[in-house]
Amino acid sequence: MVQHDKGSEAETLPRPGSALYNLNHPDEKIKEKTLKKYKRVNKFLVLPLYRLKILPLLGFGRVFLILITKGRISGKKRRTPLEYHRIEGIITIFSGRGEDSGWMKNIRAASESVWVKHGFHSFHAKVDFIQDESEKLKIVKWYVNNHSKSAKMLFGWNPKKDNPEITDFSEFLKMISIIRLIPKEN
Repeated sequence: MVQHDKGSEAETLPRPGSALYNLNHPDEKIKEKTLKKYKRVNKFLVLPLYRLKILPLLGFGRVFLILITKGRISGKKRRTPLEYHRIEGIITIFSGRGEDSGWMKNIRAASESVWVKHGFHSFHAKVDFIQDESEKLKIVKWYVNNHSKSAKMLFGWNPKKDNPEITDFSEFLKMISIIRLIPKEN
């Protein structure tokens, strides 16, 4: 539940109309429509421009990475563009669909086969799954404090009304998964 400073009625995160709300919607049609939209953008825009080194050249490598996993069923390389953030110097990513996203399932099946490409750099990654609720809460509070506009689009955070110190994120934290990607020592 989100609580506002002015004592207004509490609301649930993610809020209606946000990307995470639609991706976790009980209506399968809404969920599928939102997922298809993201898949199309990634397949036809983000991945080709990243491969051509155009997006990193324009600075998008500071915002998006390409997560390379081994397909749990096919065994093929799977490339997924994801927003990332460096928190305390470590690349941290969120799964808005929790354990239900394909890339999370692939990581769970073959965590030793994870590679990260960000900008013009790449590395073989050790995956650290954040399970501790207090650690997840700390990361989400950091996110809303440092990237409030992204948080607004992603899950409906309202930086003018919402206060991260009094917001109840408990249901939201159950919905998402957070992982850290640490370069492996070879």
